[in-house]
Amino acid sequence: MANSWRVQAAGLDYAPVGFGSHHWSVRDTGGGRWFVNVDTLPPEPEAAATRLRDLTNALSVPRTLRDLGYTFTVAPVPTTDGAVIAELAPHFAVSVYAHLDGESFTWQPWNDMDPDVRAEALAVVAELHAVPRSAWGSADTEDFAIPQRGTLDATIAGDVPDPALGPFADPAGKLITRHAPLLRHLLSHHDALADAARTRPDTFVLTHGEPHAGNFMRTDGRLVLIDWDTALIAPPERDLWGFGVGDPARQELYSLHWDLAETAVDLGVFSRPHTGDANERAGWINLADTLANLETTAARIDPSWTSRH
Repeated sequence: MANSWRVQAAGLDYAPVGFGSHHWSVRDTGGGRWFVNVDTLPPEPEAAATRLRDLTNALSVPRTLRDLGYTFTVAPVPTTDGAVIAELAPHFAVSVYAHLDGESFTWQPWNDMDPDVRAEALAVVAELHAVPRSAWGSADTEDFAIPQRGTLDATIAGDVPDPALGPFADPAGKLITRHAPLLRHLLSHHDALADAARTRPDTFVLTHGEPHAGNFMRTDGRLVLIDWDTALIAPPERDLWGFGVGDPARQELYSLHWDLAETAVDLGVFSRPHTGDANERAGWINLADTLANLETTAARIDPSWTSRH
């Protein structure tokens, strides 16, 4: 922080919040407070460069919006050279935010939230979707790709993880193998829905990607969106499906995409060397739960699925 943000830290406390990144609360020598986010980059140099570029493009969005006067976003503090992110050693990316005092929310389905909070959050998303192209920053455009799909496809085809990779490699391989027909069916359905969505790029807007309750805070009397690392130009249903709003087919696409991506990412962890730490144990539980959700989804999409399988 001293080099990239000219912040002299006087105290550092780990903040066990969120998922997928590491967070610290920092006090500087002048009494200021900061929130520091550290993302782990892939070990492969090419993949690390791609991830760093994607993060930079995504985090340019809230910075651009904030600079243009939009108050529904929380933006990273620029480095001394104007960047939204700085690379720390070869495998980490750091972004810094001013500390916010306010009310946070835990993740839960929007239908379980206070209706007034839900309506206010939906209004924030609508405000985001209405911003002009000139406010889109360097956001990438949705490609509908499922992250780490290659590993998922290979495992479905029988190339299961080597048990020597870690304690969850063999169980994960067996779980995916057991659900292989389900996953083939739903991946095919996902791809058909994505192909249809691609034909309407004129409807794409600036999207956050994960506007669930856990990514909202109330500060200075209004709701604001945090955690912009998944920002993309995409169909509005990318943000709206959790609210049950928008075109039904594209709602279904993004609901399905969420669970298939969760499956592929969790499997990806168990297809690399791992030790079975707390994060990986949580990932194992999530993998099993997500596959159960996909079984329910398949039965809803095609009621004859259960009887055939």
